[in-house]
Amino acid sequence: MSGLLDAIGGKLAERWVALLALPGILFLGTAWAAHVLGAGRPFDAARLLREVERLAGWTDGHGAAGVLLVLVALLLLAVVPGLVVQLLAHGVRLLWLGPWPGGTGERLVRRRRVRRARADERVAEHIRRYEAGGDPAELAAAHAAEARRDGISLVPPARPTRMGDRIHALEHRVGEYYGVPFVTLWPRLWLAAPEPDRAEIRAAAASFDAAARLSAWGQLYVLLAAATWWWPALIAGAVVMAAAWRTGRERLFVLADLADALVDLRMRSVARAAGLPVPPGPVAPVTWEELDLLLRRRR
Repeated sequence: MSGLLDAIGGKLAERWVALLALPGILFLGTAWAAHVLGAGRPFDAARLLREVERLAGWTDGHGAAGVLLVLVALLLLAVVPGLVVQLLAHGVRLLWLGPWPGGTGERLVRRRRVRRARADERVAEHIRRYEAGGDPAELAAAHAAEARRDGISLVPPARPTRMGDRIHALEHRVGEYYGVPFVTLWPRLWLAAPEPDRAEIRAAAASFDAAARLSAWGQLYVLLAAATWWWPALIAGAVVMAAAWRTGRERLFVLADLADALVDLRMRSVARAAGLPVPPGPVAPVTWEELDLLLRRRR
C-alpha cells in the first residue's frame, strides 16, 4: 500500500509541476517583467537587469533562508494562475463546443445553416449534370463540393462552431443509424471497449483538454497586457490562443472520429452484454430497436 501511495504521489507531483508550476512560474516572470517595464520601454533589458541585481542583493543579504523563502513563495504563487487557467479552460470548452446562451449563438447557427444549404444545393446541381450527361468532370466537381459542404458541417448545423457541430454530427449519426441516443449508449460502449481502444480515446481527450488549457493561458496573457499595458503580452496571448484553437479543432475531430469508430466496432458487444442475440453478418434494425427499449427500461 505504501508503494502504491508513493507512486500516486509521484504522479500527482509530476502533473502539478507540468500543469501548474512550470507554466505558472513562466507567467509570474512575464508579469514581473511587464510590471517593471510597462508600456513606455517594453524591451528595456538594462532596467530588467538592474531589478534582477537588486533582488539578488536582497537574497544575498538574507543568506540561504532568503533564497529558500523566494523559492517557496514563487512555487506557491505559481499555483494561483494555474488554478485560474483551470477555470478559464472550462469556459473555453463551452465556447468551442456550445451551445451558446443568448441570441448570438442562434444567429451564428442560422448563418451556418444557410451556408451549408447553399453548399448542398451546389452538390445536387453537379450530381444532376453528371446524371444527365455522364461527364466525369461533373462527378469530380460534385465530390469537391461535398468536401466543401462537409467542411462547414457533416449534418445541418446545430451549434455555432465547427467543433460543436462535429460532436452534434456524432450524436446525430448514432441516433439516426442505430436508433439509440448516444448519451445513453456511450457509458455501455466504454465499459465494453478493450483497454487499447479506451487508451486511444483517453489520449485524444487529453490532447483536446490540453489545447483548451493552452487557450486559457493565452487569455491570461491578454488580461496581463490589459492590466499592465505591456503590449508584447497581448501579442503572445493572441498567438497562443490562435494556435490553441487550431490544435483543439484538429484534436477534437480526431476524438470524434475515434468515438464514431468505437460505436461501429463495439455495438455488437453492447447488445450481447445486454442479453440480445446478435448473429454474424448484417444486424437487423429491430435488434437496435430492442436494445434501445432495453436501455430505456433500465434508466
